Amino acid sequence: MNGSTLQPWQVVREDENGGRYRIGHCATRAEAQRLIQRLRRGAGPEAVAGAPNYLVERVEAGSGAPR
Repeated sequence: MNGSTLQPWQVVREDENGGRYRIGHCATRAEAQRLIQRLRRGAGPEAVAGAPNYLVERVEAGSGAPR
């Protein structure tokens, strides 16, 4: 691993048009879910109608996924 920290979970934002954007990588699924909670809290109550959908996905080793 060359001293890098393994972060096998990613948070992805999916917009209403199906566009997907990686928000960040996390070491655990629980950490990724906490990140989503913080993002939603920061949006405020007025953003509920057009709120983006956040997903937690596991990054498979050797999948070629960009980091």
